[in-house]
Amino acid sequence: MIHLYPFRPHHRLHAPAEFERVYRQGRRAGDNLFAVNALPNERGCARLGMSVSTRTVGNAVNRNRVRRIIREVFRAHLTELPAMDFVVTSRPGAKTAMRDAIAGSLQALIERATRPQTPAQSSTPRSA
Repeated sequence: MIHLYPFRPHHRLHAPAEFERVYRQGRRAGDNLFAVNALPNERGCARLGMSVSTRTVGNAVNRNRVRRIIREVFRAHLTELPAMDFVVTSRPGAKTAMRDAIAGSLQALIERATRPQTPAQSSTPRSA
């Protein structure tokens, strides 16, 4: 299958240090399916990292299904996304969620994580 917007290596986070940087410095949005961390980058394009664990989603079949849907949503919105690094972390609700619910959740969370902060939000400390 040929995708209109392919998911190339330069659209991925590779190194553990890249993930750690986004976790520590990025903005976070979450729901019962996923947590999305987002941090502006200097690369000029959006990049995606995923953390889909056995503990939250289950066996390899379920993990790969969730990863495939995450990549599909990211790829479909790639041209609309700002130059940011995104890390999507699965939560237990993703295990049984249908494709449309996963896509809707990710779209809403990415929008929340990329929304400009108001001065009140930027002064509020983030809990660990």
